[in-house]
Amino acid sequence: MAIAHPYPRLSLPGLGWGFSAALVVLFVLCMLAALFLPMRAAHGYVMLLSAAPLGSPNMWMEGLIWSIVAGWLIALVFGTVYNWIVARRMLHSHDH
Repeated sequence: MAIAHPYPRLSLPGLGWGFSAALVVLFVLCMLAALFLPMRAAHGYVMLLSAAPLGSPNMWMEGLIWSIVAGWLIALVFGTVYNWIVARRMLHSHDH
């Protein structure tokens, strides 16, 4: 049963899957760039997510898992803070 709110709220599951998908795509693109192009920035990003050797199955697995975990953490923090701020702003706007 959905609860109706008098203010626009962000969906935490929607944000979680959205941020996770974006970070997975970013990881895959950076991984491909690190493997095929001499791009230090891409190599640095993938090394943030795994200490495994570049291109190894462990690096792929750890990078994908940490991208999903980070996406959900970002969504939970961002969505909760956003929804809290919007709720407080709506309460204060009705008081005036």
